[in-house]
This record gives sequence, structure tokens and C-alpha cells, in this order.
Amino acid sequence: MNIESGNDYNNVVYESGNFKENLTDINFKKCTFKNINFQKCDLSFIYFENCKFINCDFSNSTYSKYISKNNEYTNSKLIGVSFLDTHLENITFSSCTLKYANFSESTLNKVNFINSNLEESGFINITKHNKLYFDNCNLNKADFYGTKLDKLDFRTCEINGIKVKLEDLKGLIVTSYQASNIASILGLNIKEPYEE
Repeated sequence: MNIESGNDYNNVVYESGNFKENLTDINFKKCTFKNINFQKCDLSFIYFENCKFINCDFSNSTYSKYISKNNEYTNSKLIGVSFLDTHLENITFSSCTLKYANFSESTLNKVNFINSNLEESGFINITKHNKLYFDNCNLNKADFYGTKLDKLDFRTCEINGIKVKLEDLKGLIVTSYQASNIASILGLNIKEPYEE
């Protein structure tokens, strides 16, 4: 891949290759990335807008203090990615693996997670989120500590062992089975009448 720091790239399709580490001050607009390896890259000073990422690997990459708008990630690996203190707007993750991803202290506006694995991911202290959507995702052991879950709908998701604060649960939409799971996480002992 022939990409250099300090340049702008528009309407380019990149197929198969490795993204160089430590590139900075690059703007990508309306670009498509297919089968690109971004592993362990620091993408904090790279701007992506209206881009598509298909079958890419971002494992253990960093996006700290990053702004991203109107991007789509499809069938991509983002294991252990750090989105710490980022601003994500109008982003879709579809059929992605985001295990151990960290979205803590970020602003999430119109972010969609569809058919994705977010097991043990961190959504800690997210004070600004609007239209955050989860559909058919694995949120097992995900950490939402300090994040208000009002109006979030987890009914189609797996949420076993999620970490939450009691006061942040108000307004969360779950199934009756999920409600009993959350109750047990909070230490409630649920029994039927006449049960020992």
C-alpha cells in the first residue's frame, strides 16, 4: 500500500495489504478497504470519513481521542481495539469481532452493533450516547459500569455476566429471562413461592 503521512486520499479502493504503523495526519474520504491488516497500528491521528472496511483486521490497534464519521465495518476483527475517549458518529459494525474492545469515556452517536461479538468489551463511563443500537450481539461480561443504559434495548443480545451499576439500569429494555440474570448479578436470590 502506497500511503504517506500528511496526505489526503479520496475515492480509493485498497485491497489486500498491510497498513504501515506510525503514519500520521492522513485523511481518507469515501475509501474502501478490503482485506487490509491494521494490526497494532496507532490510528489516532488518521481521519476516516464515509469509508468502508471489509474483512479487515484492526486487532490491538489504537484510536485514542479519535473522530470517526459515517464509516462501516463489515466482517472485520477489532479484538482488543482501543477507542478510548473517541467520538464515533454514524458508525456501523456488522458481523464483527470486537472482543475486549474499549469504548470507555467515548461519545457514541448513532453507533450500530449488528450480529457482532462484544464479549468482555468496555463501555465504562460513557456519558454521551445517542441512538446506540445493539442487535443480536454477544455482550457477555461486557462492562457498562458508570454508563446510563436508559433506552438501550438488549432483548436480542446475550448479556450473561455484564457489569453494571444498579443506578445505571433505569430504562434498560430486556427480556424477563435477562432481567432475572441481571438480578442475580446484583446479588438478588430469586425463588418461587414455597421453594427452599
